Amino acid sequence: MLKLLNVLNLALVSRLCIEFEPGLNVLTGETGSGKSIVVDSLGMVLGGRSSPDMIRTGEQKACVEAVFSIPHHPQVLDLCTEHGLEVDLDEFLIRREITSQGRNRVFIQDQLSTVNFLKQLRPFLVDIHGQGDQQTLLHKEAHSAVLDAFGGIDGLAAQVREAYEAWDLARKELEAARQGEAERLRRVDMLAFQCQEIEAAKITNPAEDVELEAELHVLSNAEKLVTLATSCFDALYEDESSILTRLATVLRRVDDLSTIDPSIEETLSPLHGVRYVIEDAAFALRDYAERVRFSPERLKQIEDRLIELTRLKRKYGPTLDDVVKTISTARIQLKRLGAGEEYTQSLEIALEKAGAVYLGLAETLSARRRGVATDFERALMGELKFLAMEATRIEVGLTRLHSEGKPKWGPTGLDEVEFLVSPNIGEELRSLAKVASGGEISRLMLALKTITAPTDFPRTMVFDEVDAGIGGRVAEAVGQRLKRLSDHQQVLCVTHLAQIARFGASHLVVWKDVVGTRTETFVERLGIDERVNELARMIGGASVTEAARRAAQEMLTSVS
Repeated sequence: MLKLLNVLNLALVSRLCIEFEPGLNVLTGETGSGKSIVVDSLGMVLGGRSSPDMIRTGEQKACVEAVFSIPHHPQVLDLCTEHGLEVDLDEFLIRREITSQGRNRVFIQDQLSTVNFLKQLRPFLVDIHGQGDQQTLLHKEAHSAVLDAFGGIDGLAAQVREAYEAWDLARKELEAARQGEAERLRRVDMLAFQCQEIEAAKITNPAEDVELEAELHVLSNAEKLVTLATSCFDALYEDESSILTRLATVLRRVDDLSTIDPSIEETLSPLHGVRYVIEDAAFALRDYAERVRFSPERLKQIEDRLIELTRLKRKYGPTLDDVVKTISTARIQLKRLGAGEEYTQSLEIALEKAGAVYLGLAETLSARRRGVATDFERALMGELKFLAMEATRIEVGLTRLHSEGKPKWGPTGLDEVEFLVSPNIGEELRSLAKVASGGEISRLMLALKTITAPTDFPRTMVFDEVDAGIGGRVAEAVGQRLKRLSDHQQVLCVTHLAQIARFGASHLVVWKDVVGTRTETFVERLGIDERVNELARMIGGASVTEAARRAAQEMLTSVS
């Protein structure tokens, strides 16, 4: 359940802190007030689209935080455990930040995470449905997933997809292996040349180029290094006025001082040790200067070797380690190409096995879909009757696809699933896209979520403008269904209809106002009197009459 949403510097929002309740939370406000900013913020914090353009003008960073309660979500716990994240079941905090430079940062329980991980979590936390989501119902490609979710066979459908991908990969590998003999020989020659070229370089140390660069730098500066080391040695030890000579004078005076006043001896005694440290440093510098030798021959060797390694890195790199790995890859490919007919036969066997696995799973999925279809039709028509679409007839079309006289294999199985609808008595069943209006699509989406949600895990369901294109008695039915759905799931509904808003257990209103010289969006939870006024506005428009208030009061009173 979503408990809290904090929004900072996003679009017209300067700062928002919104608390949500169990059950049905309704969000209302005048057109253009920014109602969708709440849904957009929730989508963003769970891995949705983000860009610097979303940041409030004049600010450098936007931030959205969401707090969930997840006591019944083993899937979330398992995912977090896999990623090494500690979880608080009652205060599961997610934060996402975007900067004007385009950088994204994600935190889960104040631990750094990624947008990809948010996308993995999202299906277990929130299910957002807006106008764009409703339009997906018009595409029959999405119908199989809806049917599978209802029947609890989406796991089997995922296995079918994986089996198809494995079969398709085996098919492509076999096609590649069956290339013409000339192409095969060309590949053999090219791979053999790569191996010979890299092996001739005799690379035994992947860090050789780095080490040679360091040695080249030293050799190129040999004269300067000797001069510096020698001058340091002379200053410390060799010169008449060297540091050691001057230090010896100081030590004699310190000894005279401590003879007169022994109390100072302990304080100054470390000076004697300094002489040995300086002597060691001086001798080390002298030895270093003697070791440094300028060798034109060695310098030429290094430069030639680096030229060779750089050439190989450009061809097979970018690193020497990549160059070395190229040999292993080339040898494997040479072995496959050299195996010739034997390798091709092994691929044919692998393709046949992969095809058998896919076909077995796909046939099982088809049978399960046929068994589920009738229950799906009955359940969906029952929900549509409740939503004032009692004349609507739904049928699940399952068509076995063929190509060139053979069953056509695909990632979703052997069948094309399409929802056929007849919205009025006496009309024939037709494609959903050809007969459904915007209001009917909205109610179909709500009906689908109602019949599939009980089979799923608890999460927050968000309906953005699900009431588009409806009103009157139909809106009343939608509101009742949202309220019933909220008995099992937390629901957040953005609406502009009083007939729906009246059913909210919690009512939030959105408005925008000018503060100083800036426009800002605000969200506030309404009390009972404020709800009456807001419902009256939704009923009567800008001019709120006493009659509208009485109607709004009756609406709230009649909700049970």
